[in-house]
Amino acid sequence: MTHEPPAAKDMTVAQLLAQVCRLSRHHLHCQMEKIGLHRGQGFVLIRLLHSDGLPQRELARSMHISPAAVTNVLQRMEKNGWIERRRDSDDQRIVRTFVSPKGKQLGEDAIRAFRETEDELHLVYTEEEEAMFKRLLMKLYEHYAPGDPPPSHLWRLFHSGKESS
Repeated sequence: MTHEPPAAKDMTVAQLLAQVCRLSRHHLHCQMEKIGLHRGQGFVLIRLLHSDGLPQRELARSMHISPAAVTNVLQRMEKNGWIERRRDSDDQRIVRTFVSPKGKQLGEDAIRAFRETEDELHLVYTEEEEAMFKRLLMKLYEHYAPGDPPPSHLWRLFHSGKESS
């Protein structure tokens, strides 16, 4: 006896949200792969474009991933010449992460990919729908990450940096 997955209209809100998140993450990963980036690397580069020299531990915290996971991402990026990690001159326990010139170009490409994804949303929703959707997502964000502000580098990406493209 096989069970057919429910049609989208029959899914619960949680099921539909999970599926839409999975699909949008896949779409964004495909965009990143086109420019040569893999999981999380675009986020890292964009974060460093706004806070170059960020401590590795702070980078992990801001991305909501473990320090070990960010270390794996950074090792691969360092091997590709996109970032450089250096010990803090005042506190040797702190490892700071800097974006290289090669990484800066990829970071700009990642910003364009995020903006293209954002532009696609404008094709799906009216301004009113988009504003409502954003309010609802912020409500969920605040529920799951109380007191944790959304990543400010992504906010700046879509609000103050548009004139640079």
